[in-house]
Amino acid sequence: MASSSAITLNDGTSIPILAYGTATALIRKDAKDWVKMAYNDAELRHIDTAAYYENEDTVGAALKELGTSREEIFITTKWLSLSDAWREMEALRGEGKAKSIGVSNYIAVSQLEETLKHAEIVPSKPKRAAHYIDRSSSPGNGKIEVHPYVYAKAKPIIDYCHTKGIQIACYTSLASIIAFPGGPVDAVVQKIASEIGATEDQVLMKWAHQVTYGGVVVTTSSKKDRLLGQMNALTEMKELTDEQIEEIVKTGAKKHQRVY
Repeated sequence: MASSSAITLNDGTSIPILAYGTATALIRKDAKDWVKMAYNDAELRHIDTAAYYENEDTVGAALKELGTSREEIFITTKWLSLSDAWREMEALRGEGKAKSIGVSNYIAVSQLEETLKHAEIVPSKPKRAAHYIDRSSSPGNGKIEVHPYVYAKAKPIIDYCHTKGIQIACYTSLASIIAFPGGPVDAVVQKIASEIGATEDQVLMKWAHQVTYGGVVVTTSSKKDRLLGQMNALTEMKELTDEQIEEIVKTGAKKHQRVY
């Protein structure tokens, strides 16, 4: 059964399920042509960036040249400060400068618990439990490194976020075949891809989406067909079975390696 191309956060905001990331290959580089390709050719409407990437100016230049209206694009950005950042984020949301706010690069449940102790607004999403920003370049939600070789360590905070109604955005989902090829998970992913008539990247994208309870998946590619295939994996491809999910989890647990 097909899935929706967007998910709804705990604050009611709807965001596209596949985000185009401007880190990795694009960090501190001109991202303009890549963003324009993702928008025009692959029709992606969710761009993930950060001040640390030092390319937000070229992302903005791309959107300006595209002439897209602000309501047509969802922008996620991230800040690095952790001290009083959440109160600042709440203030930005109160001023209408961000529709959704979230946390980034939290690894331990205790870190998120500490934020929640003082929060007036529950994060709508964590990215490695990331600042998610909607349509006005302000943070919001949550981002987590999720691939088979970190899932065992990430599962507690993924589950905790789920119990709190905090959506996950995951990145580096293809790390096992791109950053760490030749590992124990390769054969399993190849087998599942063959069984269901999919590509290996589609299997891992679908796996990441399912183990994060239907979370956003961040990807980067210079190839239109690759992006379209990954979107298809999230929205059209049948869900992996519990057995297929568990096979990837168990095999991935044999090796622990982070990208970040």
